[in-house]
Amino acid sequence: MREVKAETLLAAIQDGKPWLARFTRKEYDKAYEEYRDQYAPLFREAALADGEEGIEALTEVLLDGLAEGWRRQKPWNRSLAMLNDKQMIVCFLSPVLMEDPACARLEEKLREGWGARWPKEAYQAASLKKIRKGFRPTFLGIALPFGGNEDEE
Repeated sequence: MREVKAETLLAAIQDGKPWLARFTRKEYDKAYEEYRDQYAPLFREAALADGEEGIEALTEVLLDGLAEGWRRQKPWNRSLAMLNDKQMIVCFLSPVLMEDPACARLEEKLREGWGARWPKEAYQAASLKKIRKGFRPTFLGIALPFGGNEDEE
């Protein structure tokens, strides 16, 4: 059963093409809500299963699974696969985990574990609010001088 759960949790990261295609100013909010509804309960259940030791074990399983997925790629596609997985974690998974106090420790461990294994590819997590502020209104690729740029933090 744990193996099936790990595969499902890995799919939340590795099967990111449909989610990443919706990482736009107009579609992100709806895509994020759908992603959260689909995966947040699974990650919450996994994070609460075996306490702190379970979170550390889950982190290792997820990172090992990601690395194995990259190894299965063609050599010229591995960097892109890693980049897509990292973008899924930063844009979708981390905000979901940060919203839930039961999963916040899992997000932290995942980020630390990633940074320890692949220091040149380390990432910073951002809240949903901060990610939303990153979408700036543009016209023909030129940022408009109003809206979306206010720095409230």
